[in-house]
Amino acid sequence: MQDTKKIINRILGPFGIEIIKSKNKFYELFLYPETARPELPRYVNIGAGDFYHPYWHNLDIPNDYYRELQKGRLQILHDLGTAAPLPFRDNTLKIAYCSHVLEHLSNENVKHLFSEIYRSLAPGGYFRITCPDMDLEYDAYLRRDEHFWNAPNAYGYFSPSIAQRFLDHFAGALTEAHPDKSNMKLKDAEIESIFKSMPHEAAMDNIVSRIPANMLKGNAGDHINWFNYNKTESMLTESGFKEVYKSGYGQSKSPILRNTRLFDGTCPWLSLYVECRK
Repeated sequence: MQDTKKIINRILGPFGIEIIKSKNKFYELFLYPETARPELPRYVNIGAGDFYHPYWHNLDIPNDYYRELQKGRLQILHDLGTAAPLPFRDNTLKIAYCSHVLEHLSNENVKHLFSEIYRSLAPGGYFRITCPDMDLEYDAYLRRDEHFWNAPNAYGYFSPSIAQRFLDHFAGALTEAHPDKSNMKLKDAEIESIFKSMPHEAAMDNIVSRIPANMLKGNAGDHINWFNYNKTESMLTESGFKEVYKSGYGQSKSPILRNTRLFDGTCPWLSLYVECRK
């Protein structure tokens, strides 16, 4: 029976269909009133990458990082780097989740995304965001914490420089290790000078503004923006959300989103967790 199930799932996989046990603990299906993926999206992962849950819809565009794993898992193709409306009806989503996506978008695109999520959420619906917390990262940079950044950049390079690792997390195109050598790179001394001359939020804005316009799109792995709680909360409030609060790893007020085998798993030591309700 188990082998038959594997064969059937292999055939149905490209269509986003999978045979599962109704009591599968990994997916925690007992938390959902539905018994299958709703035809009209109710649970949506924004910029989903290789995420999969049998009741959720994934919204993303194919990219080189997840191309193989995304096969059969992208129910909604949508480019978040445009001003196109999200393909959801007003007041229909129960939960929207967005993990490590905002840092790849401009402020204008993020504001548009937040407004669209607010429009699409049903009253009482949850929107949960996780992304690099640049207050945490700036503090690590100041104390020269060489163990804080323990992974290579999106192109497989691990810089020996703390300043370059920090820079990669909000303005990757300006790092000395970025493969595109056509634009000006910031050296460690320049980074230090900028942060000494102004408050760290203004410094990050100053640096982000130096990213060439042609580098803002088409480089899926690059971080082109920064966020902390204050900036995120302000943008969410502008979009209409009145209940916005700082959360933590696995600490969602929604039982569905407390499943850390599916949510909040990307770099929790450097991540910001923000949640809001409509």
